[in-house]
Amino acid sequence: NLIITSQKEVPYEKLREMLVDEIKKSGKPYGLIIKDIAGGFTITQRTLPQSFTILIKYAVKVFPDERPDEVIRGLNMIGTPLQTFQKVIYTGDDSAVFNGTCGAESGWVPVSAVSPSLLFSEVETEKVKKSNEKPPILKPPYFDAQISTGGEK
Repeated sequence: NLIITSQKEVPYEKLREMLVDEIKKSGKPYGLIIKDIAGGFTITQRTLPQSFTILIKYAVKVFPDERPDEVIRGLNMIGTPLQTFQKVIYTGDDSAVFNGTCGAESGWVPVSAVSPSLLFSEVETEKVKKSNEKPPILKPPYFDAQISTGGEK
């Protein structure tokens, strides 16, 4: 289990502004906000490189020119723990709980983590062969029934 705290907390809206500033400063065409993850796995054997993969379910591209965010799927966050966490610039004041699984040499184990939003100066990602999660084609019929009947079934 992991609990992340920070002395460099800012409101989420400010963190997003800082992301846009970071995009402009780096000259990149966009930045990423990772909205939801499915878990991940790590390699911790002594004789192998220490690395991790986070399975991203939902992320958006954020553009520096105020275009609307664009949903992006089919990528994972990868890296080495020490290098990645050295690139945290600020955190949000919006801690949330994640309950999921983490794979390692010993198999898949349940994990819990509490973390605020994190602003990185850069992260590594990789394209996956097949997206981790497909969006629904249609809204659930329940919502259409609510609208057509004025909220009553």
